[in-house]
Amino acid sequence: GLKPRIMGVAVRLALMTWALLGWSQSAESAPSLSVAVILGETRGVPERALRPAPGVGAPLDISVLAVQVNYTDPGSMLTHLCQLMARQRLHGLVYGDGTDQEAIAQMLDFVSSQTAMPILGVHGGAAMTMAEK
Repeated sequence: GLKPRIMGVAVRLALMTWALLGWSQSAESAPSLSVAVILGETRGVPERALRPAPGVGAPLDISVLAVQVNYTDPGSMLTHLCQLMARQRLHGLVYGDGTDQEAIAQMLDFVSSQTAMPILGVHGGAAMTMAEK
């Protein structure tokens, strides 16, 4: 189903970001990682389903911010994402929606390229493969 897949994607995103940033295990305290999971026009997923199981992955303090949105048109999505990024430092984003709009994938690709933040589209328009240019 969608719940385990989103949790698995969030954990993989966290581990991938950890590896890319090159945090060492010899740090005084466990490094923290903040990942937002934004779900739009999908059934609600309990926040506990988005958290990695204890002991899974690297020695990270993973903070998962679950956000449910009602409007997933590209303009609303971009506005909401910019507001979220202004309020909270994010190391990665998992995005799923219930649409078939390729524009969502294009907007997420643009945001990722401009911010260097890994973004994974896992459902709906966010997960569409963009046509080659």
